[in-house]
Amino acid sequence: MELYHNSRDINYRKPFGAVHCKGSVELSLKAPDADYALLRLYCEEAGEGILDPDECINGIYTWRFSVPDNDIVLWYFFVCGIGDNTYCYGNNGDLGGEGRIYYPGETPDSFQITVYHPFEVPKWYKEGIIYQIFPDRFFRADGIDTCGRRIEEWNTLPYYIKNGDGSIAEWNFWGGNLKGITEKLDYIRSLGADIIYLNPIFAARSNHRYDTADYFKIDPLLGTEDDFKKLCAEAKKRGMRIILDGVFNHTGIDSDYYSNHQDWYLKNEDGSIKCWWGVKDLPETDESNPEFAEMICGENGVLRHWIRRGASGWRLDVADELPNEFLCRIREAVKAEDPDALLIGEVWDDASYKIDYGHRMRFLGGKQLDGVMNYPLRNDIIEYTRGEISAADFAERQMARMEKYPAEAFYGCFNTLDSHDRERIITMLGSDQAVKFATALLFVLPGVPVIYYGDEKGLEGGKDPDNRRPMPWSEEGNEDLSDHYKAMCAMRNSLKSLKNGNLKAFATAEGELIIERTYGAETSRFSFDAKSLLFGIA
Repeated sequence: MELYHNSRDINYRKPFGAVHCKGSVELSLKAPDADYALLRLYCEEAGEGILDPDECINGIYTWRFSVPDNDIVLWYFFVCGIGDNTYCYGNNGDLGGEGRIYYPGETPDSFQITVYHPFEVPKWYKEGIIYQIFPDRFFRADGIDTCGRRIEEWNTLPYYIKNGDGSIAEWNFWGGNLKGITEKLDYIRSLGADIIYLNPIFAARSNHRYDTADYFKIDPLLGTEDDFKKLCAEAKKRGMRIILDGVFNHTGIDSDYYSNHQDWYLKNEDGSIKCWWGVKDLPETDESNPEFAEMICGENGVLRHWIRRGASGWRLDVADELPNEFLCRIREAVKAEDPDALLIGEVWDDASYKIDYGHRMRFLGGKQLDGVMNYPLRNDIIEYTRGEISAADFAERQMARMEKYPAEAFYGCFNTLDSHDRERIITMLGSDQAVKFATALLFVLPGVPVIYYGDEKGLEGGKDPDNRRPMPWSEEGNEDLSDHYKAMCAMRNSLKSLKNGNLKAFATAEGELIIERTYGAETSRFSFDAKSLLFGIA
């Protein structure tokens, strides 16, 4: 019995399993032994349909159809009758590409087609390199006003001052500020990065500032609005841009919003204010409230206010917990203020199909985000570097993700190995060579590579708050690792194939991983061997 379909051979957009609204699809199945073949097509909005083939020539069945004018997800598999038996041909797990035969009694997995509205991700972002800064721990310029807060000695390791019940008794600070970041712009640029992503900078009680007290005010310990405008202006002189962290799912409990606008917050069944994941300091906002939504997205709202003052875009905290309608309105506001501004979302899973609170999220449908934080790639790189998955497994995962994501979203992924939310990469992998191996993978794969401040110096750190250690400016840095990061940045900045090139990932018979990127006449080919942690130009 012969059945064969490869979703990466779909002719509407090789090798992406994504098509824009009003686009057309052609699917084919090679089934020379079949008496008949049907296509089972399903989407949540329209339900299930069984389609007869448009033609069958030499045992190859072909279906052609147009997709709706909406951002939906289509699922499909094939049904074949051979003699007295009915077989299905569907997806091989979640890997896309070549499928497999499902025998009578088995439930087939479906192939996926992501339908989206055409959109463009800002070129400056797709071709850039990001440096992420946790502001309190990066650099403290002289002459700061402590604002009555506890300021630690710079090289003190992070810790929490807690009550007996585990709640925070007092927030301590290290005093990093906006003037300090401005002073270090040349350092960041010397690495090769040209985009800075700042964790929250607005007024808040905590040192992480995810408990916003005032969206329109810079935290006084960080500086002033003029300091922010100067940072953006000085960055622009160096060909750099600033991305801000937008935390709109919750505020701080000490904010005026919480004190004066209780109707802006979600309620529990008993009438009490709902708190994000039960954290009492973080009351959860109701984004459907017109007044709250207007404050964030309106003509003079938060999003447009800070773009007018120099920001080039936003990263949305817990984007997968924001309603679809609110995400659409955020995009409308950001792009109305600056069509070239960026919108990235914190999404931890496959962003092409995600259900939250009973609704399918539409992150990549062209009406919401430009891209998402690529935590699945982070997991893949760590697992492959540790030898927990094979080169073939790693390659299949990348090709499957590319198949599901619209091209713009795939190249617009925010690719990070660690962050303020995850352990430091050197702590995870345990050696400089393993970090070099992992970062080389990060820089040759599609998407925008992110350097978490201090990684280039070999800064260690476990889970929060240890992953937020102060930048070790006074100590001798890890020059070998720093040189590696500079080399990776220089390589990516010099090769169009690494910024925009098509991806081909596969494993050799000897078990090496090959990453091939092609842009026009330029092809870059790299080999990786996780057993020896060696990599190079293939």
